[in-house]
Amino acid sequence: MKKSKVVLAAGVLGVTALVAKKKLIDETVTKQLIPRHWDEKELNDRLIAFTEALALGEEEAIGSFLLGKTAKQFNSLKGQSLTFLEAHFVSLYKVKGDSYNDLRGLVSYRVATPKKEYTYLIKVARLGNEQRLDWYIQKIVEQDHGIKYPNQYLLQLTPIRSNEELCLIETDAGTIIMRVFQQDAPKAVKNWRGLAKQGFYDGTPFARVIKDFVIQGGALDGSGEEGQSIYDGFFEDEVDEGLYHFDGAVCLGNHGPNTNGNQFYIVQRSYVDKEQLYRMNFPLKVRSHYEAVGGIPELDGRYIVFGQVVEGMPVVRAIAAQATDEQDAPLSPIMIQKITFKKANQT
Repeated sequence: MKKSKVVLAAGVLGVTALVAKKKLIDETVTKQLIPRHWDEKELNDRLIAFTEALALGEEEAIGSFLLGKTAKQFNSLKGQSLTFLEAHFVSLYKVKGDSYNDLRGLVSYRVATPKKEYTYLIKVARLGNEQRLDWYIQKIVEQDHGIKYPNQYLLQLTPIRSNEELCLIETDAGTIIMRVFQQDAPKAVKNWRGLAKQGFYDGTPFARVIKDFVIQGGALDGSGEEGQSIYDGFFEDEVDEGLYHFDGAVCLGNHGPNTNGNQFYIVQRSYVDKEQLYRMNFPLKVRSHYEAVGGIPELDGRYIVFGQVVEGMPVVRAIAAQATDEQDAPLSPIMIQKITFKKANQT
């Protein structure tokens, strides 16, 4: 098995003697390098192709990317539905040898099935000649056994129930209707409902707006009222409960862990930064929804998501599109008139 795979790789590249005799071990490092964008692209293209070969489960195709007895360590991925997430150099360096066969690297390679995400630290070698150069996986240095995705019931993606309570934010620009998630963010929802019914937000502005990011309301930073809540001060986070910063998510602002008060923001981004998205550990359903509707996944795990806009996103986008000063403050702020609640089946 080892011999056939080495011959396959070396036969394509014309470096049989190098691979068979030296086996690419105990090589002398001559220089550390900084990976350039073309190095990263070349590596990513190669590992994307490797991921496709794993998904097909064809032994010969998989073997053409490998040196030695590495194939069995990828057995859990063979023949599965796979998503390539990312690959990047942890280090890149040269070893003694000719200029076609002297590049080596340590690479973090991440790939996901619908149920798990896997991360491999792999040692790679760039081998070939003037006709062809490719990266090959020499060995796996470290690997996890697959981070399981929780079997989450994602409330943001479920239909509105007929008796569900909806929240209406009436503004100078129109009405925004949102649902709240009492089940997954109970303290945040209770605080929002309590402050709203006290009239805390009535007559206050969306004081910070950034197009394709967020619109923000509540007490301004530095006002001294940021910690005002129904709990007589800041309260703890509820950030790991299966709610996400999709476009239209309603969230609480904070100043660090467990500093939630009355500041809130609504996500306004109809696209997603895929580089950021694929760096994060998400179930396929969540990742796919981010790609479909947009959002800001890099904020997940840091801020409480407690609601989701279900009607009125054009109003949110109009507020976000306002002219602002250098501090993102609107020149003519749009005000919140009042916040009320109703059942979804009420007209």
